[in-house]
Amino acid sequence: MCILLALARGSGVGELCIAANRDESLDRPWQSPRLLAPDPPVFGGRDLVGGGSWLAVNLEAGFVVAVTNARLGAAPRERSRGTLVLDLASERSLPHAVALASELELARYGEFNLLLADAWARWLATNEPAPLIERVEGPVIAVGNSRLSEPGERVLAAADRAGKLADLTGEVLLEFLRNLLADHGGTDPLCRHGVRYGTVCSSLIVLRGRQVLDYRFAPGPPCTTPYAPVALPRCSPA
Repeated sequence: MCILLALARGSGVGELCIAANRDESLDRPWQSPRLLAPDPPVFGGRDLVGGGSWLAVNLEAGFVVAVTNARLGAAPRERSRGTLVLDLASERSLPHAVALASELELARYGEFNLLLADAWARWLATNEPAPLIERVEGPVIAVGNSRLSEPGERVLAAADRAGKLADLTGEVLLEFLRNLLADHGGTDPLCRHGVRYGTVCSSLIVLRGRQVLDYRFAPGPPCTTPYAPVALPRCSPA
């Protein structure tokens, strides 16, 4: 995934919107969102090469873990970024996931930027150039392939546009986010098309409290592929 947006909204019960495009080699096999682990129930897409996920939701505790490659073209390391996502999302709560991330040898994974978030708290982690985990305040988070400390014009522009959607709700908000993820403007657009590499899928997720209120998935570039509602397995929030 190469652009990841998180919008925190409201107070009290809280609401979190996730909008994300996954950019990848077009011949790399993957599966659309499904149940990845049963207890606690973890739901997300599966990468069939590394065996992990680029974005996973813990349906019981109501938190999201998502990853981007922190450096395009980086050689793989001993451990897969996707398995890191699955391991963290399988914890019983967001604080437990953050604690596990703090204990792991993050330098052994391929270069990554990582979001851990629920409706009340957002954390970012990276191992490029060195391992770091920090809580992030503010209503909008944008993550791409550049270092977290040097996000670049593409990520900053996406964050600015997402920040202007703060007053929108429901279908209007999701439509604006869809348009944002489908944008082809600039020299490095959010929706990428290439011969061997490009945007292979896109996700829109809304959490309210610990409940997944809405989950939509486009199994292709969002400029040409409609989002469809994803059926989630039944579970009781913790």
